[in-house]
Amino acid sequence: MSGTTTIAKTRTELFRTRLGSALRTTLACSIVGCTALYSPQPIKGYIKFPSISYVTTILIVLSDGTLGDAVRGCWHVLLATIQVMIFSLLSLQVIRPDNFGNCMAALAVATGAFVVALPKSTHLLTKRIAYGQLVIVYVSTVIHGAQEGVATHSIHVACSTALGAIASVLAMLLPLPYPRFAYNEVT
Repeated sequence: MSGTTTIAKTRTELFRTRLGSALRTTLACSIVGCTALYSPQPIKGYIKFPSISYVTTILIVLSDGTLGDAVRGCWHVLLATIQVMIFSLLSLQVIRPDNFGNCMAALAVATGAFVVALPKSTHLLTKRIAYGQLVIVYVSTVIHGAQEGVATHSIHVACSTALGAIASVLAMLLPLPYPRFAYNEVT
């Protein structure tokens, strides 16, 4: 009889953990959506790609992590953004956005993915975020290449990714039913 109650208790705890993680992910995505839609025009002008913000929040928050994990996720976002900014700015400076076509973008994404995947010590979360950023930078360059400057797409992707990281930390801080501190997980 006690084995059955232990299994039921474990299932209940697992369900609550997953439900809390889903609620935090929903909250983080809501923060991104409200910021992308209802923020003042100067802020909204930098958040051109909310899709990478949503991807970032889901990658950081959905892992049943704590606030410390969300802060570590912000560190991974920073590292991915630095990698992508350096590579994309160099490649866009050399090739020029007006010369970007579908084949050139595919080649640039493949080369960028190789450069991101090459360091063995890079964390998997950093690589995932960098892959998403690379695709968005080069696809937006193909679509709007000649209209905007070399750094514009990379800066907009970096700002959108930063919004996702900030929303993740805010979602972990707000109580649902309590903040996800590592202290609460131990006790």
